[in-house]
Amino acid sequence: MTPGKAWAAAAGVAVVLVVAIVLSVSLTQGRGSQPECESCRPDGDMMDYLISIGRISHRDGLLVTWYHAANHRSEMEEALSSEVMVLEADVNVEGLDTANETGVPIMAHPPAIYSDNTLEQWLEAVLTRSRKGIKLDFKNIKAVGPSLDLLRKQTEDGRIQRPVWINADILDGPNVPLPVAVDATQFLSLVQEKYPDATLSLGWTTLYISLVPNSTYTQDMIEEMHRLVVDLPQKVTFPVRAVMARAAWSHFSWLLSQSDRYSLTLWQSDSDPVTVDDLLYIRKHSATQQIYYDLYEPVLSQFKELAQEGSGSF
Repeated sequence: MTPGKAWAAAAGVAVVLVVAIVLSVSLTQGRGSQPECESCRPDGDMMDYLISIGRISHRDGLLVTWYHAANHRSEMEEALSSEVMVLEADVNVEGLDTANETGVPIMAHPPAIYSDNTLEQWLEAVLTRSRKGIKLDFKNIKAVGPSLDLLRKQTEDGRIQRPVWINADILDGPNVPLPVAVDATQFLSLVQEKYPDATLSLGWTTLYISLVPNSTYTQDMIEEMHRLVVDLPQKVTFPVRAVMARAAWSHFSWLLSQSDRYSLTLWQSDSDPVTVDDLLYIRKHSATQQIYYDLYEPVLSQFKELAQEGSGSF
């Protein structure tokens, strides 16, 4: 090969390499320039996340659907195969307060202290097979630290790309004769230390007995909670027993006005006589993005129908 031809061949190879490099960089930049899902992370906003994955159309807590106590494997499987958007599950410690206590976080609602499902197994199934939001409910402080360690490891491995709510009743509330709340100082300290990038779901212990006089939340209870969370960096949703909410609405309206980080999650025990009128009153006096409704049928469907008629559309 003559020197001229060799030079031309080398130049041709160089051009091909340059083109290949340029195309590679361009494609890489193109992928990197795609809009990111800001809410697809543990501390992401739940409504924004559900909008981003096409489950709801706009920011309205009434559009969000829930599955209660997705604890044992059969319950978890039912929840995973359902259309619900957020899975709520309870975390306890295996063999709690017995000679068989292991310290392993399991999926069980007290008084149950054994389960066929550990938190690690639960997370593996939920993260692998769904895009549902996660709400973990802690009734005992012993379960919190080990569970947050598991969540942090899964997050560091890039697996938790969805909102996570960490729930506990940290203050004693209406009609509760004995102090049974999770220690607020310990709980909040563990969250800040081990897994701060999540939404806090912080409530009051409650007791409601039908057909007898019941108290409701007081302004002092609400102000005590506000003092605990006012300087925290996280978004906070406050679980509120729906049957007691309207009677204390002035207090909760005040709480919501204190920060745009705050929301309420109205919840219902299966025997609570929640009325549609009370729910409509709360909806009328709040913004749609401020309230989640974790309620049972048939009240939920009746409420949705009337709320839709009142607003014209969802």
